[in-house]
Amino acid sequence: MSSTPSLGHILVVDDDPNITELLSVNLRSEGYSVFVEDTAETVDRGEQDTTRLVIVDAMKQPYSGMDLIFDFKDDPRTEHIGIILYSSIKSERMVIDALDAGADDYIVKPFSLREMIARVKSVLRRHAGRPAARNLITLRELTLDPASQLVKIDGTPLTLTNKEYAILLLLLKNVDNYVPRVEIFRKVWNEDPAGANERIVDTNISRLRKKLGDMGNNIVNRSGHGYMIS
Repeated sequence: MSSTPSLGHILVVDDDPNITELLSVNLRSEGYSVFVEDTAETVDRGEQDTTRLVIVDAMKQPYSGMDLIFDFKDDPRTEHIGIILYSSIKSERMVIDALDAGADDYIVKPFSLREMIARVKSVLRRHAGRPAARNLITLRELTLDPASQLVKIDGTPLTLTNKEYAILLLLLKNVDNYVPRVEIFRKVWNEDPAGANERIVDTNISRLRKKLGDMGNNIVNRSGHGYMIS
């Protein structure tokens, strides 16, 4: 009977089967369990409870590896997960952009397997013991628990849709700062801002305000700036 890997789960995101197979075989030989996704767009952040590290290709696709980094680091469910971005682009600007987005490391293709394994271990050591979610987010009588996605006002739980919860979380992470409608659309609907439907943003925020009761008055909008919770 084969033993179960005990060093943790690693997600590899690349549409090149040669690379994913190479990484899978070698990482498994080191004691990790490896899962593969062909594209960054198909990665479900809600299913990463046991993932310790993501290794992702930059990808020249509408939803790129860089987009995945931004969304992982913006989501309390996945912000603690280590990320290594790799690409054939050898550019200081690309490295800076990746690290600014939240990547822990950047590797240029073609890479040596020994170097990749060493960097994987280094990132995992740095992330060892980090909490899987942030503490409660509070604003007056409102509390939001990122771990359970439970929202309460004066201790009473609210029933929010996934979109309403995501909007509220985004606004609470930017208290007293306006978030443009197109940015809300991109973050919450995970679609190209070029096709942003501002009406659907307005409709969901209107419903959110009603569910928040008096706290809904704290969500304000300003033409040309977007929405803010203050």
